[in-house]
Amino acid sequence: MELSLRQQEIIDISIGLIADRGMQNLTMKNIAAAVGISEPAIYRHFRNKFEIIEAVLDAFSVMASDVLDKSESADCSALEKIELFLLDRYQSCAAHPKLARVMMSEENFRANEVLAGRMLKMMHQHKARIEGFIRAGIADGEIRNDIDPTIMFRIIFGPMRMLIKQWGMSNYKFDLEAEGKALWEAEKKMICR
Repeated sequence: MELSLRQQEIIDISIGLIADRGMQNLTMKNIAAAVGISEPAIYRHFRNKFEIIEAVLDAFSVMASDVLDKSESADCSALEKIELFLLDRYQSCAAHPKLARVMMSEENFRANEVLAGRMLKMMHQHKARIEGFIRAGIADGEIRNDIDPTIMFRIIFGPMRMLIKQWGMSNYKFDLEAEGKALWEAEKKMICR
């Protein structure tokens, strides 16, 4: 869906409201006040709050899919493709801390079955693509072959999610990109042959 400037502004404001005040405070009234327009004016851009939240999920999904596409088409090893994606996640989170805080807090979406399902589907799509990199790395002898690719995925991306959550919970007090690179270097020692 092609977004207007106003729609993007509403999405950005909504991300900030969720990140700072929680999903329960994402109301059309609060969005309108933060944007500086009337509540009925919001409805010219989105039918309801649910549609805004879906647009937030879509924005995150597009960002992740774009970098996965770039990683897949890159002329490099499987391990380097994983690294491209992983380091991009740290850069993207550092550039968009409120979006990172929202997307790394799945509990925000758990109350709504449709949103929870969309979040889970997105996670599984990304996992499947990254597991493809892992399988290629195993086939090339670059990544150890004695650990199941799904477990390998969790070994790599579980700590990433934890690091991003710690960064958000600390109010962004440390250099996420530097810590992410250091974590990746340690992970490579565990997963490489």
